[in-house]
Amino acid sequence: MPRLVVVEDAFLAQGPGTVVAPRFIPDSITPGTFEVRLRFPDGGERLARASYDVMHMRGPSAPYAMVRVHGVAPEELPVGTEIWSVEEA
Repeated sequence: MPRLVVVEDAFLAQGPGTVVAPRFIPDSITPGTFEVRLRFPDGGERLARASYDVMHMRGPSAPYAMVRVHGVAPEELPVGTEIWSVEEA
């Protein structure tokens, strides 16, 4: 169960759910939605569905991704929340 990201910022963007920063360069991308475990700074946990938003930049840079958490509002993802993959890649 790898940790995907530690939330530095959470915001609404076009599309469903909440996008979290930071962006990262993924080893591989799971298509569609997948289950994640949210581990909050206060010790609480919750399961949610997530997907990747992949962006391609011009030039030699590799594509980067951000995690989009479905059914969770930005204010429910405080800075320091860990997002862990539950499903096997």
